[in-house]
Amino acid sequence: MSTNYLTNWLADIIFPKFCLGCNKEGQHVCPDCFNRIEINKFPVCYKCEKRSPYGQTCAKCRQKTPLIGLIIPGTWEDKLLRQMIYEFKYRFVKEIKNDLGKTLINYIKIYYQTLINNNTILTFVPLNKRREIWRGFNQAELLCQEIANCFNLPFISLLERKLITSPQAEIKSQYERVKNVKQAFILKRGIDYPLSFFKDKTIIIIDDVCTTGATIEECAKTIKLLKPKEIWGLVLARG
Repeated sequence: MSTNYLTNWLADIIFPKFCLGCNKEGQHVCPDCFNRIEINKFPVCYKCEKRSPYGQTCAKCRQKTPLIGLIIPGTWEDKLLRQMIYEFKYRFVKEIKNDLGKTLINYIKIYYQTLINNNTILTFVPLNKRREIWRGFNQAELLCQEIANCFNLPFISLLERKLITSPQAEIKSQYERVKNVKQAFILKRGIDYPLSFFKDKTIIIIDDVCTTGATIEECAKTIKLLKPKEIWGLVLARG
C-alpha cells in the first residue's frame, strides 16, 4: 500500500467528504450533481454582452481589447458551481480542482475542440506572491495544469505581477476595477522560449472567474508583446 494511498484513506476517515450539492458522503461533488451543473449555451461578446458565436469579441468591441474572445462554460447563477469555486478559492479545498477542471475540459471538447492543436499554448493569471503564500496555491495555475494534462498542451507561466493590487471581488466600480489592475502585469523574466516561438500561436489565458474582464484583459495586453496570432480568455463563470 503506497504512502499517498494510506494518507488519503486516513484523511477520508478523519475528514469525510460530503457532496456540495446533495450532502451525500464520499466526494466533494457526486456524479449526479456534477452532471446537473448548468452549462452556458448562449455565448456572448464579453464587452457588450450581445450574442456572439463561440463567445468571440464582436467586431465593434474588438477595437477595444486584444482578446479574440472569452470562453465561459458556467453561469454564476448555478449555486453548485458557485459553491465549488468558493470552496476552492476561499476554503482552500485543493481537490475541487479536479471537478472544476473537468467542467472546463468538457466544455472545450464540445464547443472549442478546434482551438486545441499544436499551435495552442496555455497560461494563467498570476497571483501576487503574498496572496499565493496565504492561499497555498494559485487556483488559476491548478486549473491550467488540469487542462494541459488532458490535452497534452504546453503550459507556460508567461506573466508575473509587477504591482500588489486589491482583490477585484472587493471592488464594485468597473472604472476602479480597470484602474486597480492597470499595468499590474509584466512578462515573466527568464521565459525559456525565443520570441519567434510565440508567432502564429493561440494563447489561452486561464482564470477562475471574471466580472468585467479587466484582469484577464490586462494580462492579454502584456502577452500581446509576444506577438501571438490570437489571445483567448477562459474562466469558469462570470461573477
